[in-house]
Amino acid sequence: MVFWRCSIILVLALLAGCGFQLRGASLAESQLNIAVINGLSTPSSAYADFIRTLEGAAARSGSSQEGAVDVMLRVQGFAFGIEDGAVDAQVRVAEKIARLTVEVVALDAQGEALAEPWIIEVSQAFRSDRTQLLGSFAQQARVEEALYQNVANRVLRSLDALMRMQASDVRVGVPGSGSDAG
Repeated sequence: MVFWRCSIILVLALLAGCGFQLRGASLAESQLNIAVINGLSTPSSAYADFIRTLEGAAARSGSSQEGAVDVMLRVQGFAFGIEDGAVDAQVRVAEKIARLTVEVVALDAQGEALAEPWIIEVSQAFRSDRTQLLGSFAQQARVEEALYQNVANRVLRSLDALMRMQASDVRVGVPGSGSDAG
């Protein structure tokens, strides 16, 4: 019994010591205040849904809207569409492909770009039953929501990687990284 307890404690200590972290925990540690800003002239309802998903993902990662904004995410490109694929007339099933492409640029508090824009594209195939219109609509909405969440998570992971790179550049003293006194 004591051997098993010691073994479990040893395994947990090894996991903690090797850098094992929960996905998304690093942004929560940095306590960045992230603002999402509109970069489109004519936003659609799908775009508004994506922005709400991105803001929610940022809030869950530890971002708060209190105090000064550290990073702004400007969504300057957004395209969502559902394309028809194969259709089986006998079974009355249609295959569809949902595609989402988003272009996001990270800006500092002064509005200067921190890096080149990120272009993220995801797609997911799904089948819809033509005899069950309400069920097909609900399934399509779930696929759309899953794509939004997938892209929002990718944007935040990209932001986390960018912030880590910038933090390591500042610590090392890379020229042009903001650590120059001269």
